[in-house]
Amino acid sequence: MNLRADNFLEKLLVSGLFITAISLPWSPFGTSLGIGVLAFSWLLAFFRGVLISPKNRYLLWAMISVFVWHLFGLLWTENLVEGLATLQIKLPILIVPLSLMTVHWKKEVWMSKVLTSFVVSTAIAALSGIALGWWHVQSGDTLHPSEWSPFISHIRMGILLALCQGGLVIYALQDRKLIVPAILYGLVATAFIWQTQTVTGAGMLCLATLFGLTHKIIKGSISNVIILISGALAAIAIIFFLTIFPSAPPSHLPSHTKWGAPYTHMQDKVLEENGNKVWYYLAWAEAKQEWNTRSNYDFDGKDERSQDIKITITRYLTSLDLPKDGYTIRNLSEEDIRCIELGHTSINETEESGMSLRVDALRYELGNWLDGGNPSGNSVTQRVIYFQTGIHIIFHKDLQTTLLGVGTGDLPDAFVIAYKELETKLKPQFRHRTHNQYLAWWIAGGLLALILWVLVLVFSWKRDLNWLAIGRLSWWIVVLSCLAEDTLETQAGVTFAVFSIVLFSISNAKSRK
Repeated sequence: MNLRADNFLEKLLVSGLFITAISLPWSPFGTSLGIGVLAFSWLLAFFRGVLISPKNRYLLWAMISVFVWHLFGLLWTENLVEGLATLQIKLPILIVPLSLMTVHWKKEVWMSKVLTSFVVSTAIAALSGIALGWWHVQSGDTLHPSEWSPFISHIRMGILLALCQGGLVIYALQDRKLIVPAILYGLVATAFIWQTQTVTGAGMLCLATLFGLTHKIIKGSISNVIILISGALAAIAIIFFLTIFPSAPPSHLPSHTKWGAPYTHMQDKVLEENGNKVWYYLAWAEAKQEWNTRSNYDFDGKDERSQDIKITITRYLTSLDLPKDGYTIRNLSEEDIRCIELGHTSINETEESGMSLRVDALRYELGNWLDGGNPSGNSVTQRVIYFQTGIHIIFHKDLQTTLLGVGTGDLPDAFVIAYKELETKLKPQFRHRTHNQYLAWWIAGGLLALILWVLVLVFSWKRDLNWLAIGRLSWWIVVLSCLAEDTLETQAGVTFAVFSIVLFSISNAKSRK
């Protein structure tokens, strides 16, 4: 093939790389367009007969096998429409390794430019989300934390920011010129994750930064990395658990209110708001009479969030460390009355913001779980139910389901059926899928799908020596994110994961073991 044609193919492939890298934190359409350009470059190279032999052929065939197995999974799926949609989402698993590993392109020329464009794009996307969110708040709007990420999922965005931050720290230790950009980027990433309240993003940002600071010490050793990450996770978990675990009950509890009514203290309950026990100091009969004189919202009715207003009052007063009786209700300010009517369950909703509110919510989730409450709406404790439901699907049906899965398109339907079989406490709007990618592979594609995915991770452990540290970091982020999220069930997630696996596995030199 002549040099002009060779340059055209390379420019076409690199264009797809740039479009994908820049679009990933912004636009599903742009991401699809970039993947389409990559596929087109491979097709042209294929028909011209100029495909090259991949350096890591085991990884290539493992990734092709993952996609092909899901294609076979259409044969026993009952929801063909969902199956085809799933295959469309997972197309990058096939396209990215084929194009990047078998079409010639000068990685040494383009790699740093592609990564730089990705870092800049994620920074601008995060800043745009913060700016738009601030503008809405200043306009009087109330935003859900996820709405601070208007372009892609706030969880996926948090993971992207973590990878970029870790990479900047790695190279800032080599080049002092990058120290200031790394610090500024870290501030942007922290502000975004703070506002979106993504626990996954916060954890990944901490780990990525720690990895970046210590990568020269661990030197890519898998044992050292495991020790580092395990130790860091254990320390974070212990500190965090101690922070949110309910405190000991008070030693002295009064028996009657100021007006003489008896208090109820549910001493077997541990649920707290703002460090105070929710189910103590209850005098609802007094509180009801006084509340109905202060508000047009009936004590036995709903607040503006469709919550039982009796419970909202109870939690709000608890957050103020006040008893739930008539005297307290009579002396509440009009502002407090209005906050309760709006559905505020804690004074912290008006006094705190961002991740501090998420920590408060996690305290409530843990206490509610320990008290045997319904986990609906509690994102962390719900995942225990998701995992239990996934295990039920795998092992409580037939051997075919365990080995071959329910079928490429039947994952959502399998969960719907399993929730009914288990008579779950979760309300219908909270009955989601597994939130664990390894379990999702097993349920949809059987044990073979899980094994193939593990082989992909094993074969991608060898990284390009020129990009070893960032390659190792990206590998670990993919592996760990799949434990807490359905990383490869969305377009942004699967594209990020596949690029993280493939891009740093292409080497022109021998890889370090």
